[in-house]
Amino acid sequence: MGDKCPVTLFTDQDAAMARVFPTTRHRLCLWHLIQNAVTRFGVMKSDSTFKAAFNKCLSGCLNQAEFNACWEAMITKYNLKEYKWFIRIYKLRHKWETALSKDFFSAGILSSQRSEGTNNAVGFRATKKTSLTKLYYIFQETIRRWRRTEDIDEFNSTKSIPTSHYPMTSLLKHASQVYTHTLFRDFEDEFNLVVALQVQLIHTNGQKMIYQVYLEDRVGSAQAVMYDPPNEIIICPFKKFEVSEKYISFRWTKFAKVEVWNKQEAELKAKGLLNGFTPWHLHMLRKYYSLILKSHTIEEARKIIEESFKKDSEAIQTIVEAASNNEQNTTITTT
Repeated sequence: MGDKCPVTLFTDQDAAMARVFPTTRHRLCLWHLIQNAVTRFGVMKSDSTFKAAFNKCLSGCLNQAEFNACWEAMITKYNLKEYKWFIRIYKLRHKWETALSKDFFSAGILSSQRSEGTNNAVGFRATKKTSLTKLYYIFQETIRRWRRTEDIDEFNSTKSIPTSHYPMTSLLKHASQVYTHTLFRDFEDEFNLVVALQVQLIHTNGQKMIYQVYLEDRVGSAQAVMYDPPNEIIICPFKKFEVSEKYISFRWTKFAKVEVWNKQEAELKAKGLLNGFTPWHLHMLRKYYSLILKSHTIEEARKIIEESFKKDSEAIQTIVEAASNNEQNTTITTT
């Protein structure tokens, strides 16, 4: 990790983890909170109104005022004010309430279920009687499946432009060109929410403009968004997408993986460890594999690849034999 601590960690109140990473923002997994609430207060397990109110407190509030109002209404309605568990988690609200955690990045993750989902993906065919050898085989097969899926997704992302349910405005068109397909769908969801927003200019301070942004049918949703045109800065209290090149995370773009290879190659060259083979070898493998994926369903395209391969093989064999003869001649002369 280059001596860098994680920005955020999601745990089920893991005190040891907090001691190891004192500078990391430690969050409580919302899934575990929900499960703990259901386990401790089983009488509410079938009460859909309680679950809806609790979920609203966990991740459905836009700001602290709305959260305080929802929490007070919930504990009053269900007589929870004297319960120590609710008193304790309220004191820890800064670790789980999304409205209080918009000042740091967590990629929209709200729980530790990604790691648990990975465990399920690897062990879906395993049982208590599965041998270590069999488990290793399952793991290897899973990794191969992930890599095949990743290759296909990367090819589709780099070689095609996603479509949208909305007219392709300049903003959506630009997003479709730079983001991967998965991230574009996330962006499209945010764009859908933006369409429903009302925007009103309420104040100017020099060249800076302050807008009030709100949902027309949601009381208390109004937020002040500042736009600074000369510096191309947008300060948004929602901490969502802020439009500018500087706000596009490179790791979410179609070009991120290529940049990784370029960076690795540059580092090896700087250290004098690059013989020019390994990065080039992997890079060409990926290029040819993408070409095969693109053409494998079209007979004419497959024929072109096969003919090209035969021609290239003959040419390369001639070069290799010539290089081998030169090397032998050099050895004899030196001897």
